[in-house]
Amino acid sequence: MHSHNKKTFKLKYYSMRKTLLTLFLGLSALIFPQVTKAEVDPNFYIYLCFGQSNMEGNAAAETMDKAVDKRFRLLATCDNSNSSPARTKGNWYDAKPPLVNPVGGLGPTDYFGRTMVAALPANVKIGVVPVAMGGSPIEMFDKDKYEQKLAQNPNEWWAQIAKNNYGGNPYGRLIEMAKKAQEVGVIKGILLHQGCSNNGDPNWPNMVKKIYNDMLNDLGLAADTVPLFVGETLRQENGGACYGHNVQVDRMPSVVPTSHVISSEGLPGNGNDPWHFNALGYRILGRRYAACALELMGKDLICDTAYTLTYTYKNFYTTKSLNVPASMSAMPGQRIPVSVTFKDNHQEDVSTSKFLTISSNDFLIENGALASNFQGTGTVEISYTDFLRNEKKVTTMLDVKFFPIKNESLTVFKGEPTFNEADSTFTMKSGTHIGWCYEAGADMSNYNYLVVKVQKPEKNGCNIRVYDQNKPTSSTYYNKAIATDSIVVINLHEMVRSNKTYDPSHICIVSLYSTTALTIKLEDIYLTNEDPTGIQTISSDRIQRNETYDLQGRRMMEKQLRSGLYIKDGKKVFIK
Repeated sequence: MHSHNKKTFKLKYYSMRKTLLTLFLGLSALIFPQVTKAEVDPNFYIYLCFGQSNMEGNAAAETMDKAVDKRFRLLATCDNSNSSPARTKGNWYDAKPPLVNPVGGLGPTDYFGRTMVAALPANVKIGVVPVAMGGSPIEMFDKDKYEQKLAQNPNEWWAQIAKNNYGGNPYGRLIEMAKKAQEVGVIKGILLHQGCSNNGDPNWPNMVKKIYNDMLNDLGLAADTVPLFVGETLRQENGGACYGHNVQVDRMPSVVPTSHVISSEGLPGNGNDPWHFNALGYRILGRRYAACALELMGKDLICDTAYTLTYTYKNFYTTKSLNVPASMSAMPGQRIPVSVTFKDNHQEDVSTSKFLTISSNDFLIENGALASNFQGTGTVEISYTDFLRNEKKVTTMLDVKFFPIKNESLTVFKGEPTFNEADSTFTMKSGTHIGWCYEAGADMSNYNYLVVKVQKPEKNGCNIRVYDQNKPTSSTYYNKAIATDSIVVINLHEMVRSNKTYDPSHICIVSLYSTTALTIKLEDIYLTNEDPTGIQTISSDRIQRNETYDLQGRRMMEKQLRSGLYIKDGKKVFIK
């Protein structure tokens, strides 16, 4: 064959080969369409959520809960074809309740996500990946223990949920779905609510630590960028049976430095059982999870200026009124109690909120607490700004007393003493301890005496204790027996016990402690610069210059003065 013919043959061969390859690729594209892998969106924040029934959600969703922003997304972790809304494992959906599984309801994850999308810029989406089973012990999320736990308890309710919804391996399902979520977003945190099935177990924090570390390792995450948020259980005063577990929950930051406790204080129970919050409780708890997550991002719990709440749950965030009476009393060092009624008519205590501002020309107030070291009355201005930036303001008269003889002013430190406010009677058993607590410390150094007047006790056994540290379990305190006296006088500047001198400028607790069962009626307890046996001129180094005190040692404002005898600048003065 001539060289020219060979060259022509090769050209035709390669041309035919190219044509056949093109046809093959074209047919392949038709028969096997290419799947384009989604890109990871750095503004799609993913949160893993796990636990037992409170994380699963135990309240029925109400009308206000059923609409949801499309920026709040749910990755279904189990199939749910027989109930509404129908979902398929591994697919993304609008995050409408129930989020976790078919047997769940409204839970904290719902309002965690809703609050996050409202507070963050419009280009940010929130996704949740939840796995939870009612009644489940924490061991069911330990990849080294779940099989044994399941084998030991095959017929438990939580075991059935694990088998029916998560293939018998809840931890494995959570990791599987978390990896799928990482294909489109970035894991920003882990939410946990669990404890009733491990109530009070001192090893619980360490078990949670192992699970948290396993999650980080299995997903290639770092603790400093993926914090753990741990919710408290229902509290005793709201009907909780597992309130004791909060001791273990509160230990978490000391065991896992990147963990954060979400308080359950004030959250209502459902009234039907001693374990679960009601719908309102879940909404507030979810918002608290969000507040903590936002704070770690350097953001406030405040709605983004470009965001408009168009759903019925707007009233959940909107202030209707501040619940502050025209006059109220408080102790020095105490936070001034403030609650808010929202437009959906639920109430919340906002005394510790960073969006509460309290100011006064009559009292020194620091971080919402009275820092003034005198008794008296004056005005206080209070303002609160809600999530939607609505501000409410009120002014109230405040009566400052070191020792209000009222139930709300008393703290039980030990045992179960009772106090009848109607007749000021304490009923105490041996070892019971109750009194007045000043968390930040109260300055009583402007006064000479602490006077306690009681109806003469029938027997000995009750003591007055004074602590200059906020540790009622401490063995370091000043002590004076009431015995069978009707009046006990303590010189505040001469309190010495076991060679320790107690500082009257930083008193944290004044209390009654009983060494036997008895009833004692408290007629009065107060501070004074008057010698209980007669009027004594206040020494000039005990008062501030040019200030006026009544004969009970209470500092008086000029506008409070009426006709009578006062002490001013260390001298007795009569005002007509």
